[in-house]
Amino acid sequence: MKPINAKRFKEHFELLYSQYAGRLYNYVLKISHGNKYVAEEITQISFLKLWERRESITDTKTMAAYLFAIARNAFFNVCEHEAIEYVYFNYILNTQTPFDSSTEENIDSKFLMEYLCQLIEEMPPVRRQVFLMSRQYNLTYKQIAESLGISVNTVETHIVLALRFLREQLGRRYGVWLIMLSFLLSQGLPIT
Repeated sequence: MKPINAKRFKEHFELLYSQYAGRLYNYVLKISHGNKYVAEEITQISFLKLWERRESITDTKTMAAYLFAIARNAFFNVCEHEAIEYVYFNYILNTQTPFDSSTEENIDSKFLMEYLCQLIEEMPPVRRQVFLMSRQYNLTYKQIAESLGISVNTVETHIVLALRFLREQLGRRYGVWLIMLSFLLSQGLPIT
C-alpha cells in the first residue's frame, strides 16, 4: 500500500490530536494508576512517535488504534526501565561497602588541632597559660586567678582575648570552621 500524502496526513493528525489527546491521557492515567506525570509524557511520546512514523501509515482509519498501541507499549517500556533501575539500585545498595570517612575526619581533626596548638603557642605567655588552664585542665576562673595571683576579671579578659584571636585566625584559614570551632571553644573544648 501507498503511504498517505503529507498534507492529508497532517489534517488527519490534527483531527486525531484534538479528538484523542484527552482520551489517550485518561487511558494512560488509568493504566499508570493515576500518575499524571507519566500520563502527560506518554501522551506526548505517543503523538510524537505517530508523527515520526507518518510515512509508514497507509490507512487513516486505524490511526487511533495505532496511537493507543504506541501509548501502551511506551508505558510498558517506562515500567520496564523503572524496574531495571529499581533492581540495579537495590543491587548497588546491597553490594556496596559503606563509605567510611573516619580516616579523613581523623586527618582533618589532627591538622586542625595542630594548627590550634600552634596558634595557642603564638599567644602571650600569661594569656596562653590562662587559656590552657581553663580549656585543658578545666579550672574555673576563680581557681586560675588564685593560682596565678591575678583577678577573676583579668582571667576573663585573657579568655575573651584568646578566643577572639583563635576565631580570627581560624576564620582566615578555615572559614566555615570558625562557627563550629568557636562554639566548641566557648564550651570548653579540651586542647591536647
